[in-house]
Amino acid sequence: MRRKAKTKRKPTHPVLLNQEQEALITTLLQEIGSTDPAEILIRVPDSRCAQALIDRLPLNDDSHIALLLALRSGFKDKGVGKTIKRALFKLKRSGVATEAFHTKEDDSSTVLKPSKKEPPRCYVGSIDGAGLRAVVITVHRGGKGLDVGLGIVSDEQGIKEFFYRNLSKRSEKEIRENFSRETGPLVETSLSHAATILEESYQRHLTLKSDVPADYLELRPWLLENAPLLARPVVYDYIPETPASDMILTDSQLMEFFDHELMEFWLIEFEALRPFMEDMFKVEESPIVLTEIQKSDRIREIKEKCMGEIFPPEKRKLLKRRLEEMGYVFFKLGQEETAGLALAAAHAAGKESTILKANSVIETLLERSLAFYTEAMEESELEQSQERGESSPIILP
Repeated sequence: MRRKAKTKRKPTHPVLLNQEQEALITTLLQEIGSTDPAEILIRVPDSRCAQALIDRLPLNDDSHIALLLALRSGFKDKGVGKTIKRALFKLKRSGVATEAFHTKEDDSSTVLKPSKKEPPRCYVGSIDGAGLRAVVITVHRGGKGLDVGLGIVSDEQGIKEFFYRNLSKRSEKEIRENFSRETGPLVETSLSHAATILEESYQRHLTLKSDVPADYLELRPWLLENAPLLARPVVYDYIPETPASDMILTDSQLMEFFDHELMEFWLIEFEALRPFMEDMFKVEESPIVLTEIQKSDRIREIKEKCMGEIFPPEKRKLLKRRLEEMGYVFFKLGQEETAGLALAAAHAAGKESTILKANSVIETLLERSLAFYTEAMEESELEQSQERGESSPIILP
């Protein structure tokens, strides 16, 4: 009588993660042993990440039983259950006692599992020319409602406004939608990204003044404890840095990029530009007779001086970072081609002008700003002229 052929067990394949998820799992693995399992559970966003975390645990003693219990209580997904069983089998095969898992499973589930498993949700807005942007963080810590942090921050001006309250889900949705309508589209992001933006604005705020909004100071300790700050721009977790840095932008591509509706008000501040504009007007109105070539050369010299003084190395670095952040916003909005232009512009913005060639990004910003303010002044003069004409007592034929 022929024996039945044994069914071969299918090999298990490692869970595939994106770069952001990989970074999270690496961080969590480093914190195991020094962080409470319940806190780690809260930071695991989904069952895929839970399986990856379990698969990568160094299973050499019973110190991870508490974490396995926490993940078991937090995720009822079959895949997580099977991954935990494999981990327990490996422990047992290595001679590690696993009875504690089964005896404590029922008792620990109510302690380790939050009342409702919801990871933090975070959103960021686009940036304007002054570095201002919106940030929203919603955290469910158990109990009623959501803890909501919502603010307008700047990499140059610090924390302009910040609001932190416990709101109902309905109120949170309404206030976030209103905020999006007022400040521009919000894109979802990671807690670490939102925390990095807020912390950088906070540190900048401290260099300017001491009165940090009290609401942010209330949220900050929790943020620093639960969100590792990013070491590099988040956009490079999604788009490779090298192709963007090698791309050379044409003038038409730069103009197209800055004509995008989210880049429309990327302008050099008027007060910074005013003295240089006055010098350029003086050249045009000079009583000294100059040829057109002489005027052009003199105006070019003023523009070069303007770009050098308004964009020293630190400001170019700030401009580069803002463009990288805009690249992330465009990517999250599904506009990958524009995101690529933003990153190419970011790398170009960080370069210093030479005698032969000005920084193309800064030059484009300058020309756009000059055109915008000149047109605004001409319109203002026209309106004033029309008002004077309307109020004149003289009746024209």
